[in-house]
Amino acid sequence: MLKQTEFARMLTHYLAEHLPYHRNVSPNTIKSYSATFRQLLSYIKEAYTIAPERLDFKDITAERIKGFLKWLESERNTGVATRNQRLAAIKGFYHYAASDAPEVLFETQKILQIPQKKHSRPMVDTIGKDALAALFDEPDSTKARGRRDVILMSLLYDTAARIQELIDLKVCDVRITDPATVLLTGKGGKTRCVPIMGRTAALLEAYLDEHGYLNNPARGDENLFHSPNRGSFTRPGITNILKRHLENARVAHPEIVFPNSIHPHMLRHAKALNMLEAKVSLIYIRDFLGHVHVVTTEHYLRVDTELKRSVLEAAFPSTAISSVPNWTKDNDLMTWLTDLCR
Repeated sequence: MLKQTEFARMLTHYLAEHLPYHRNVSPNTIKSYSATFRQLLSYIKEAYTIAPERLDFKDITAERIKGFLKWLESERNTGVATRNQRLAAIKGFYHYAASDAPEVLFETQKILQIPQKKHSRPMVDTIGKDALAALFDEPDSTKARGRRDVILMSLLYDTAARIQELIDLKVCDVRITDPATVLLTGKGGKTRCVPIMGRTAALLEAYLDEHGYLNNPARGDENLFHSPNRGSFTRPGITNILKRHLENARVAHPEIVFPNSIHPHMLRHAKALNMLEAKVSLIYIRDFLGHVHVVTTEHYLRVDTELKRSVLEAAFPSTAISSVPNWTKDNDLMTWLTDLCR
């Protein structure tokens, strides 16, 4: 049996112990990191005929990582954003490796200097208010599945939950008594408590009662939503529910403009944009969405120029400059600057 290389040992420890237990990184992020290194190992094997089980730090140089990034774009048709995510995953590992393996420090410095590739960030894809209302009205409320679908979609929008947050939602995370709230567990295991509106709370209470969850603490750890076979929902499963109801709503309401397609994150986008339109503070929206930095939330301001102007006006006080010098007549700049704040 081959002896495990130092690279294999450290990568295994990084993905299996350091990220989940020391950094509290989400399982989805770890899957993404794992996919990055599977692709990297495949590229090294294909380009340099080095088997993954024999691969060591000396075989992975900054130049080879640059070649890997080019290979992703040219051979795997990977977009720039994903290319940059792969590079960030590799840099994260080398940050970790350098602390335990000083012999790789010089090559690590060169790897960390590989730049991210610039790209234009796409506009937020969302769904309009009329289309959203028609989407929510489409499920058949006389059937159990229809009632489940409408509360599922209502919660996606009302809480601006990420799709995984909705999948992981437990019965005990729901509070129906006033004030009605939902406890969401987001990236890195971080939780946030978000309010839900009266109509959504009423629908949710009826759903809990119908399924025997209401006032039944023994079932509190069960998933709030489940597939017909009682299994956990999946991302594609929820996406298919949205797509089916979107197509039905499009047929029933030809007068409404619907997006060409739909995915769960669009309801999160719609909630954020509607909160901005209602002049809700960016800081509150940041906390509501579970963003770490307000810069991420500001991305929604790119959607509408007038919306951006109104939000910025509300966020920053006017300088209230009462006099602007006519530069063709008044050349005494120091006098004007002195008088400006009087």
